[in-house]
Amino acid sequence: MPATTCLMRSQAKAAAAKAATNYPSEGQIPAIAMLVKALLLSLGIWEAQAAASAADLQRASTKKPRTEYRGSDQTQLSKVLNRHLLRTERQARPCHDWSPRELQDFMATVLDHRSDEFQKIYFDTKDRRKLLAETTHEHRRHWDSLNNAVENHPHLLEPQRESHCRQAVMWWTHHLAEEKRTVLRARNVTVPMLPEGPKRKCGRGEGEEEARVCVGINEPNSCDWCHSTQADHDAGKPGTSPPNALDPKFNGPDDGNPKGWDRKRRCDQDQHPRCGLCEGIGGKAWSDLNEDIDMTPCEIVALPSQVNMSTVAPPLYPKAFTVKRKDGKQGGYSDTLIGWKTDPFCFGFFPQNDSIKELCYRSEDAYAKYYDINREAARTDYTIKLNGAFGVFSNTSASILQVNEQMWIINHLWFVDQCICANPSGNHCTNPPCKNYIWHWDTFKTAQYLGRERIGVEWIQNHGTGKSSKIMDLDHFILWSHHV
Repeated sequence: MPATTCLMRSQAKAAAAKAATNYPSEGQIPAIAMLVKALLLSLGIWEAQAAASAADLQRASTKKPRTEYRGSDQTQLSKVLNRHLLRTERQARPCHDWSPRELQDFMATVLDHRSDEFQKIYFDTKDRRKLLAETTHEHRRHWDSLNNAVENHPHLLEPQRESHCRQAVMWWTHHLAEEKRTVLRARNVTVPMLPEGPKRKCGRGEGEEEARVCVGINEPNSCDWCHSTQADHDAGKPGTSPPNALDPKFNGPDDGNPKGWDRKRRCDQDQHPRCGLCEGIGGKAWSDLNEDIDMTPCEIVALPSQVNMSTVAPPLYPKAFTVKRKDGKQGGYSDTLIGWKTDPFCFGFFPQNDSIKELCYRSEDAYAKYYDINREAARTDYTIKLNGAFGVFSNTSASILQVNEQMWIINHLWFVDQCICANPSGNHCTNPPCKNYIWHWDTFKTAQYLGRERIGVEWIQNHGTGKSSKIMDLDHFILWSHHV
């Protein structure tokens, strides 16, 4: 610490000076400064001088938490963060001891002292820590609406309380400069703790008001928007359909676009400015670098206002279909699988709903793809080209089957066959468990129509990628991060 260094460096000089004068020694100055600061804090004078330090700004600019601030799942993460919280906050109470209105009052206090510098960093970098409303009044109005709805649906009280606790701790940690937290600690402000359990399931299909309340609580589990059961989706169960990405409260990309991809490679529906034609079109990618992609060619044909909508087919899957070549040869279905890297050779990975971690890219051709929503079943028979050190070996093959929430991956490797029973939900919640099913046949029913393009279609009718793709006039729809 600076005070200790100062004391050790000038101990002899300070002893002589103390004998000759009444001035404080160098070693005493930090202690006196702390006393003066405490007095100013008690008088409310220091607060006006409080500002974000270089360390505060560095932390706000850092998106990925350090290892000691992580957990293997939601429960472990909350326990880890609560231990850190208790080390710094003398006045802390468990989440279950708070009412939603008390938590709202706490968050309003944080808002009144928040750092504008932090908000600018979060907004400029599309960080998910950014505030979705600028004023305390706007937040109060939103909370009043939630409170009224929860009074009509009391079973939403616990999900609301726990959601508020998580938001309150995030705001306390990431929207206040350390000096501001010192001010509030001097006033004996009590800080909520995180709920130490999995995120509660929200809603039981009681109509639009309940669904509106649950949107904010269910957003972290966005896989469920498209991968719940078709029956739950058809019944309008909260959390089983995508919310409106154009709602002003959303400001994406939700993960902040950590790889810095340009708008041609990635453009999410909730971004500002809004996505247009020939944006988010992508191509065949092979690494996280923005330039490592064979971008498909595209040119604008017509805006929505210039298109006869009777010529536009809705982007809906058949309820049952098979994709394969008539001659039975390889190439009936092709894609590039992209997901979080979990092993050095990218043997096993699933697509995820963000791109925060290092990603794997694997090109795959399939002999056939089968889909039947009435059976909640799908199957794809792949030929897989491995990357990295294993790229020198011949291709392998795999059959991926899913029925209801269960998935089987049958790998035919060079010397052995392997069968893996997988949970496609990724175990992102356990109590109650959440499950991922095959995608809804009408997943894109509410997709936004962007217009018509002349675009290169990859891997169709013996065509390749990029400039080798097949040029076709097609209609472009967007739903969150998905372009169809």
